[in-house]
Amino acid sequence: MNAARILILIVAGIAAVAAAYFVYRSSSSNEPQTVVDTREVAPTVRVLAAREDLPTGARISSGDLYWQAWPEEAVSPSYVVESRAPEALNEYSGAVVRAAIAQGEPVTARKLVATGDTSFMAAMLGAGMRAVAVPISAETGAGGFILPNDRVDVIVTFEEEGEGNSRRRFFVAEAVVENARVLAIDQAIGDDDEEDAVVGSTATLELTPEQARAVSLAVARGDISLTLRSLADSDGGPRLVAAQARRRQVDTDDDRNFERDTIQVYRYGQGRQVALQDD
Repeated sequence: MNAARILILIVAGIAAVAAAYFVYRSSSSNEPQTVVDTREVAPTVRVLAAREDLPTGARISSGDLYWQAWPEEAVSPSYVVESRAPEALNEYSGAVVRAAIAQGEPVTARKLVATGDTSFMAAMLGAGMRAVAVPISAETGAGGFILPNDRVDVIVTFEEEGEGNSRRRFFVAEAVVENARVLAIDQAIGDDDEEDAVVGSTATLELTPEQARAVSLAVARGDISLTLRSLADSDGGPRLVAAQARRRQVDTDDDRNFERDTIQVYRYGQGRQVALQDD
């Protein structure tokens, strides 16, 4: 074998080895490579958050709040954390939103007013409304069957002196406000499922400023009674009764209806009613 043929064989062998090497590198580069994330995962805690936007004055239900994972290093001391308050979902059920909470925003105790807190009543009031307390009893409060969130009419009863020479006195019953919402009976701000009636000495009503002045004047003028309205007749807000709604006159002497007897008198062809004087 001459030198030229040996040289050709050597070159061919080197080319074969090089081709095999390149094929190996090409196949190994197509294999998926596993990337290992060496970053540390920040520890998290679960905080109480709003499931949806909660406006000021909204009443919290059990589905409005949930536990949300939150970076531990970003937790504010005011957040409600599950490890510190595991029963917060139940405790804040029925609470009132004092300041608006955005969806997903962590809840703080300052933004919710729990039932029984001193500022709970102020949080329950609608914008521009006032809370007015009126004295009641079982007799003047529908037998104790008026509960918080019911709708009532406010009626004042007082004694008035008639006109004329007799000066008889009679009782007057006037409607002051209709369809007022009852916020509380004494310190009870929610109805108890185990009780059918709430008997108290004070009812707190939600009224406008003008209605509040009218009711306060009625309290000073006479005796206040609350009449319970049907649930089917409770749409809309409270209404101030401008004119006297109803009047009942009763003779204070003999408890009969005060109606003065009259006769028809004709004089010079003209007739007129003349009242008979009592003896």
